[in-house]
Amino acid sequence: MKKSELFQMRVTLDWLAQIDAWRSQQPDLPARAVAIRRLIEKALDQRTPSKPE
Repeated sequence: MKKSELFQMRVTLDWLAQIDAWRSQQPDLPARAVAIRRLIEKALDQRTPSKPE
């Protein structure tokens, strides 16, 4: 099992509403923390390596 670490952050209520709207469209209605992890993983998977300048 991978070691995990507690991470906390402050966000606006509007941002949370956007997260809640996204997670409500998921078939398994993930918890907020799970939804945020999924969204971050999706973003990291889609990023392209930056070109050296």
